Amino acid sequence: CSSSGAVKTDRTRGERRSLRRSAARTAPEDEHSMAPPLPAKEATLFKAIVKHYELKSYKKGLRAADQVLKKFPEHGETIAMKGLLLNCMEKKEEAYDLVRKGIKLDIKSQVCWHVYGLLYRSDREYAQAIKCYRGALRHEPDNVKILRDLSMLQIQLRLLPGFLETRQKLLTMKPTNRMHWFTFAVALHLVGRYDEAVGVVEAYERTLEGSDEPSKEPYEYSEMLLYKNTLYEEAGQPQKALDDLDAIKEKVADRTGWRERRAALLLAVGRHGEAGEEYLALLKRNPEHFGWHAGLQAAELQTATPTERWLSAEVTAEAEATLAALYGKLQKAYPKSQACMRLPLDFTRSPPAFAAALDAYARSYVRKGVPSLFADLKPLCAEGAWSRVLFGEIVAGWVGALEATGAFPDTCEKEPPSTLMWARVLLAQYYDSCGDTAAALSQLDMAIGHTPTCLDLYLFKARVYKHAGHASAAARWMEEARKMDLADRYLNTKATRYLLRADCVPEAEATIALFTKDGGSTLHEMQCVWFELELAASYLRTGDYGRALKNFAHVEQHFADIGEDQFDFHTYCVRKMTLREYVKMVRFEDTLHGHAFYVTAACGIVDTYLRIVAKPARDAAAAAAEEAGGGLSVQERKKAESKRRKAEAKAKAEAEAQAKRDADAKGKDGKGGKKGGGKEKPPDDDPYGEALASVEAPLAKAAGYMRTLLLHAPAELRVQVLACQLAMARSKPLLALRALRKALSLGAADAQVHRSAARFLHLYRAGGAALAPAVATVVERHSAQILAAAGLPTGATAEAYNDAFLARAGGGAAAAAVVAHAEVRALVAPAQAAAAREALASLDLQQASLAVCKEALALLEPGGALADAAAAAAFRQKAVARFPHAPAFGGGSGDEPPPPPSGE
Repeated sequence: CSSSGAVKTDRTRGERRSLRRSAARTAPEDEHSMAPPLPAKEATLFKAIVKHYELKSYKKGLRAADQVLKKFPEHGETIAMKGLLLNCMEKKEEAYDLVRKGIKLDIKSQVCWHVYGLLYRSDREYAQAIKCYRGALRHEPDNVKILRDLSMLQIQLRLLPGFLETRQKLLTMKPTNRMHWFTFAVALHLVGRYDEAVGVVEAYERTLEGSDEPSKEPYEYSEMLLYKNTLYEEAGQPQKALDDLDAIKEKVADRTGWRERRAALLLAVGRHGEAGEEYLALLKRNPEHFGWHAGLQAAELQTATPTERWLSAEVTAEAEATLAALYGKLQKAYPKSQACMRLPLDFTRSPPAFAAALDAYARSYVRKGVPSLFADLKPLCAEGAWSRVLFGEIVAGWVGALEATGAFPDTCEKEPPSTLMWARVLLAQYYDSCGDTAAALSQLDMAIGHTPTCLDLYLFKARVYKHAGHASAAARWMEEARKMDLADRYLNTKATRYLLRADCVPEAEATIALFTKDGGSTLHEMQCVWFELELAASYLRTGDYGRALKNFAHVEQHFADIGEDQFDFHTYCVRKMTLREYVKMVRFEDTLHGHAFYVTAACGIVDTYLRIVAKPARDAAAAAAEEAGGGLSVQERKKAESKRRKAEAKAKAEAEAQAKRDADAKGKDGKGGKKGGGKEKPPDDDPYGEALASVEAPLAKAAGYMRTLLLHAPAELRVQVLACQLAMARSKPLLALRALRKALSLGAADAQVHRSAARFLHLYRAGGAALAPAVATVVERHSAQILAAAGLPTGATAEAYNDAFLARAGGGAAAAAVVAHAEVRALVAPAQAAAAREALASLDLQQASLAVCKEALALLEPGGALADAAAAAAFRQKAVARFPHAPAFGGGSGDEPPPPPSGE
């Protein structure tokens, strides 16, 4: 496809031509119009208004409109056109007033209604635009251009039955237009009427008999045939699709695509031998294609479903032997193929075979010094992977042999000195993935001592500190790497990320601005989603809720823009005959708001509003704790006050720096902008998100985002947990119950799910929350089911439910379960707070993650549910022994890189 900009230009021209033709159809003797016909001179001026609109000569168009209105001040269509011109000049309010006035003066004019629809369409008010187009069609039901515009709005809003009806009418009116045939076929496809869609394509195909169109446009004709073949497949007729594919072989331009489809269809019908031959033929073209390898594996194993996820799958000895034999042949046929060497590591379950495969694959990359090697092998070291321990033993053996003999095990060939360094890097990354920070840093320090000019070593060291919980040290080491190659955009991006995670916002913005044209001010226009998400998370951590909301909302706006951008392709793709890709695009857009970036942003907005609502209670508790001394010594209180003052000073400095950057960017735009450039960017009325953070009903605002999340990402555990918390905050027990039941079905063992479930049971069963009788009945019935799933009787309390959760927990989840149990215990049984603190004090931190330890400490610190200064100090001392590099527990001193020598 062409670029989006080209498509948008095409779309705009289409809108203007549509209006011109609509206006041209409004002859002086138009029986529908209520206005008297214009004389010849004014009629010519009216046509000139439309022409000026097309050419974007809006001021000339306004002058022409004023000339007409001087003699005919109540000519509705001219008034409407004047409103359209003002709309293009960003005078929205006046434009709407004029167009509405025009409709009142000439309510039967399809031009007035069409213009009204264009105004709403320009503001993305598609539902209102549809009403206006229908109003125009009431007075001229056979206007092809308005029908076409209406169909675009219907598919944009996924009003599929209406879209189908409109496209059918257009095809009936203009059967010679190819685009109408295929848009109608796509409409049938999208509503699931595959056989009828095939019939439409075949009917058009018959019209081409004896025509030279297939030879003139071979690609478009080929795409039409492949689209029809796709319809057979989606209709659940793989054999018919296969027969059709064989019949159209000589007419298809995309031979690789044809062969790929044939291989997949052969698998679907169970002809595994032929499918294997097709995949082997494909691999001759590209032996690195993992999808084709998956298809070949399925053919060898005689299964219908290819898989690329062998690590988590059960592999029988027979399947392993079959695949091992297959890849033995492929490695001989393609000795330089990385995929043929890498894939056996995923399905091999025999330790000796795995060691041999790892040696064969990874040694050459260690020798060459490939920094991304561990990223490729990381799935083999994931927690729970059978090969995790074996992988570490093999790599440690390499390091030991290289240290002792200068060669890999079982060989006498001497390696260059850099091989040992890269072997240490691989081993350090393995130790880091296992949580052994000390061993990882030791290996990296030895590697840096060997080659201090290798910037990748500093990058890896920063990553180790990040995993160890020292965000500030990680950012500083990443800065060291960045400064070693200032022209590397990747390092610049990584340094920015790490600075944001260390809450060094001004430094991060200055760093990312090095690679943007106008500093950091253009990042929003560039839709730099990762930056805005990291920035929002930083502001959320530091309590700047307004700016957090502002940046989360920016991401939400980007997704709205992406959804809007599909408008440009509803006609473009059909005209270019990229029908299969168009259907994929439509289906992708249907799942757009389930994308991980959108889910993160929307969850961030909901979480921020929940924090805003809870802030007064937190502040009151903090004030009470401060008044009582919070159990802190005089020295500790002074330290806390100093920390608070520093945070305030930092926030003020950030605000001043941001204001200066904005002013500088504005100055650059004023000086360096193109002559006669585009529209001036309107000023932001709420640059710091203060209006977003001070809405009258924050929970209602959050509920709007939550509805979108529940519609598009219902399988996300974090969404359901947040939905339950939001519903309880809004006193909506049935909504909370629905979200809780879904969360329990997704992850009953999750600590956050347990917190929500226990709080729900406590609030609506034991807490005495007033419920309507019908609601109370539903809550009681489903609460009994939740208790039964935990092995408890109907009358069990939230306390019993909490104890049952702890009893069920085990393995790696035990530490998280202990912390969740203690927190819930403080809520449902405040008298047992001392026992809950004791449970946290006796927590086995060797099995606890850094995040779990932070949660436990937060419970014990002032403002926590189990606040106790002595217990917090004891836990901090215990935690720092487990995580010596985490500042959250008082560790990490001396982790940052040394300052440069004076004069450097």
